[in-house]
Amino acid sequence: MRSKVQKLAQLAYKCVGGVKNEDFASKYLAYAKKLPSMIIYNGLLTTVAFAKTKAKKASIEGKAWKKLLEHIEEFLRNEGINLGGKDLIKFLSELEVQEYRFITKRVLDFSLWLKRIAEGEIEDEGEGD
Repeated sequence: MRSKVQKLAQLAYKCVGGVKNEDFASKYLAYAKKLPSMIIYNGLLTTVAFAKTKAKKASIEGKAWKKLLEHIEEFLRNEGINLGGKDLIKFLSELEVQEYRFITKRVLDFSLWLKRIAEGEIEDEGEGD
């Protein structure tokens, strides 16, 4: 039986492995590094709204943000959290406070693993935002 930490690390490793050879990998790394602090300072809902806005762009940056959002949604599914076919913003905005806090904490834990693994697996080309 694996611990929650092992499961987080395993999923993060899988997610990062799927992007490390993509053309947007360096942007993904830059945004994965920022994601935990964005969640802490702005909240999960605001961070998701920001990322969704950025993901609409048909650019390298847009691809990286879109993939990060997909990874958050994949994490939620793995946690047994069903969005009920709703958009992530709509889903988060309809939660009760305690549920929202719980999900925020879990996504923050996952984002820290994404950051750690991305730093180890993706070549940093010094290209930030």
